[in-house]
Amino acid sequence: SGVAASTSRPSSKTMIAEWEDKKYAKRAANRLSAHMSRKRKKMFVEDLKDENMELRRKEMILRSIPDLIVVFDSSGSMSFVSQSASRFLNYTSSELENTSFWDRLTEDSVRLIKSAFMDALAVKRKAEDDTTPLAEGEPISVRIIDKDDNKEKGLPFALKGVVHFAADSPECVCTLCPETPSTKRDMAHSNANQVSDESRC
Repeated sequence: SGVAASTSRPSSKTMIAEWEDKKYAKRAANRLSAHMSRKRKKMFVEDLKDENMELRRKEMILRSIPDLIVVFDSSGSMSFVSQSASRFLNYTSSELENTSFWDRLTEDSVRLIKSAFMDALAVKRKAEDDTTPLAEGEPISVRIIDKDDNKEKGLPFALKGVVHFAADSPECVCTLCPETPSTKRDMAHSNANQVSDESRC
């Protein structure tokens, strides 16, 4: 029985060898895990760099568009103003960003845009649709108050935009073009056609 017991129990050398094998296997697994973790981290950082470069490229495109582009929420806070602002107003984009759009508009213009914004929010849309045209896609005649300008008068602009629902809160992305006699005629013609279409319904 003593012989059987001694043969069934592994020798100390065998136990040490197994322990060494397990230790080396664990180290190899840890090295592999660390290597894969570094690889995933590197890929993640590279993806972030690519996304950041793409966002910067799109921002540069937006900022280089000659029309005035403004992004604001339902409270009027402007999160983005294109660099072309200084072409039309005595303001830079950085001076206008994170300020109230309502403070730069005449009272009548504020009422018009707020009403159009609320109408766009009330429009029934499909689940996959994340935008709704402002004022059904028609330009809105507004007046922007320039620096040291008369708060009652303002500069005439034609505003067109969409309400975007993908962010935490709805935002309006719009373009503003200075109104000229030709743009006023176009707007009047468009409004007349709309009234004519509605009267035929």
